[in-house]
Amino acid sequence: MTQNMTKWCCGPDGTPDFNKMTEFMERHDRTSKYDAAGWALFFIWVGVAWLAGFSLGVGLLGVAAITLGMQAIRKASGVPVEGFWVLVGIGFAVAGLWQGLDVQLPLAPFVLIGAGIALFLWRVWPKNSRQAK
Repeated sequence: MTQNMTKWCCGPDGTPDFNKMTEFMERHDRTSKYDAAGWALFFIWVGVAWLAGFSLGVGLLGVAAITLGMQAIRKASGVPVEGFWVLVGIGFAVAGLWQGLDVQLPLAPFVLIGAGIALFLWRVWPKNSRQAK
């Protein structure tokens, strides 16, 4: 965080810009608050879903809504969206729908195949091949 703050908060001549520093610290403070709020909502939802006896599918969809909703709030507030949590939220949504629709096929093999293909395309496939398209 310090290197990022130094790059972001200094002027072109390398001297500190205190207005930019203040803005950076306020954004970091908002990020911490959003993270804490997201975790609080998660724990509240899990407790409510458990007490109410909701199905696993409904519980997973609720977690997906919280996860994706918090990223949408971050985006709307000018705080960087965390791609990892967007993927996790989509994963919870898919798992919730899978469970809710009572699909007879197991989900895990499809997740593993998708992750393997994504990893291959992202890290193994030559970048020149992707750019040529």
